[in-house]
Amino acid sequence: SNRGFAFGLFYVIMNVAALISGPVVDYCTILYKDEKEVRLLEDGQEWIAREWSLTGYRLVVLIGIVANIIACLVSFTVKEIKVGNNTEDGVQTFEPVRGNAIDIFKETVRSPDFWRYSVVCLITVNVRMIFRHLDATLPKYMVREFGEHVPKGTIYSINPALIILLVPVITAATTRVTPLLMIHHGCYISAASVFFLVASTSIPACVLFVICLSVGEALWSPRLYDYTMQISKEGREGTYMALSSAPLFLAKLPAGMLGGYLLEKYCPEEGPRNSKMMWLVIGSTVMISPILLTVFWKYLSKQEDGQPYEEIGVVQGIEAVAPNHLTAASTTSG
Repeated sequence: SNRGFAFGLFYVIMNVAALISGPVVDYCTILYKDEKEVRLLEDGQEWIAREWSLTGYRLVVLIGIVANIIACLVSFTVKEIKVGNNTEDGVQTFEPVRGNAIDIFKETVRSPDFWRYSVVCLITVNVRMIFRHLDATLPKYMVREFGEHVPKGTIYSINPALIILLVPVITAATTRVTPLLMIHHGCYISAASVFFLVASTSIPACVLFVICLSVGEALWSPRLYDYTMQISKEGREGTYMALSSAPLFLAKLPAGMLGGYLLEKYCPEEGPRNSKMMWLVIGSTVMISPILLTVFWKYLSKQEDGQPYEEIGVVQGIEAVAPNHLTAASTTSG
């Protein structure tokens, strides 16, 4: 019954690192200066990197390497467990279902739920690309529009800060709501966030973009993990996660290429800019995801037996009321 909240907590912990990274990037790229670089600049000399030095961006990479090494070491202490009622403390060892890759693949693709799940993952690829634009396109845009000393890392940190605050509250309040419904509505909010930058080229618009994006993310992104566990068979969770992640990683390359092309065309380092048009194109592409979720809702919201969710459901004594066919209490969250 606490699965949704557990995934919310997992998502919060991931964002603690993102919260710390924003000010760290600002320090490394704005405040930190290599001694040799400072000396050359004070003498009025042209700085040419003839030998290695620890620049701000190299310091960012070094911190990332150290953090990943620590995370790798910590991962060796993680145990596979299963929470249940068959033991005194409610925890038992988890054993994934074993088999050769071909048999696992055949078993997985025969499931109708897997194909519905795959469609959800493919549809949400566009809206998930907004996070790549948050990481890469937005900082470049801010530097070119507002100058090199714009606090891009601090503005970025609004996102993980709000996630840390909102996710526990939202997941606790909506733990009985089916994850797919949260994904549906949250995607609309996340996609709509881009249009603040279409309306205005300003620092407040950047802040509003990050805030709106974060609210939508808090609604749907943690519940996507919950939906994965709900739809997958016990012991096959890793298979579902791996197969569903493939389209997202394949889409990262074209998303980066699109961001780079739009920056070059509409927000160049020098010359006239039309940044609003750039964000209009990005907003139009990400808005496709929630619209497609609405179009294919009847198919996506079917249960394993092919029946649509009921309008009103009761889960473990808690009533969940849903408008029309769009929602029902999650019958598998308990």
